[in-house]
Amino acid sequence: MYNKIYSRRRFIIKPRFKSKTPNSNKWNLKKKRKILKILTIIVLAIIIYRALISYINPVFEALCDEKVKAEATIITNQQSTIFMNKYQYNDLYTIEKDGEGNITLIKANVVPINNMISDLTENIQHEFNKIEEDKIHIPIGSLAGNYFFAGSGPEIPIKVLIEGTLDTEVKSEFIAQGINQTIHRTYVEFICDMKILTPIKNYSKSITNQVMVAEHVILGQIPDTYYNLDGFDSPKDTLDTLN
Repeated sequence: MYNKIYSRRRFIIKPRFKSKTPNSNKWNLKKKRKILKILTIIVLAIIIYRALISYINPVFEALCDEKVKAEATIITNQQSTIFMNKYQYNDLYTIEKDGEGNITLIKANVVPINNMISDLTENIQHEFNKIEEDKIHIPIGSLAGNYFFAGSGPEIPIKVLIEGTLDTEVKSEFIAQGINQTIHRTYVEFICDMKILTPIKNYSKSITNQVMVAEHVILGQIPDTYYNLDGFDSPKDTLDTLN
């Protein structure tokens, strides 16, 4: 019996170790191909994006310029109209005459002029700060680079945010009108530094708008010391002279 027990066939289990080198190489090769595909897609996306931007940018910049110009012009005109109704020419200037009715002095009233400009600038700046986020729509046909397709097709909406700062300057002009009649006009020139923030690019634009805030017909000869009728062909700042 002893011999039967120990004479049985023995089963020896030997661990088998398979080499992972071939599979590992395949995995690395797949990984490299995947990375190469991703890099190719990224490069193609960048190329397409740059090409698209090169087509969009001129059209979009023109639309942005029109947008900020419209905003600046509308706001400055509206606020100037409000202040024109508050001030009269006699509030801004004083005309002094001698005993014979000849004009001896045209004096700018600095305090009311400064108050008007200060309040006007503050109100316009407040309106600039109230401009809400808006959208500019670019027709797809405008990207074709052909005038025939300009403005056609569906539109691409792009969100924009407009910001603006303001500088003001007072200017006057005198215009001869008939015999011994002169028109005196006072303008406020607005220099609006506008910025438009977009996902594509940020644009800056300086908008200049000149609005007349006072006009008066002066009867009598203007003193040469203050004004030379032949010397003013365009609006010029004469406040320092008139003071």
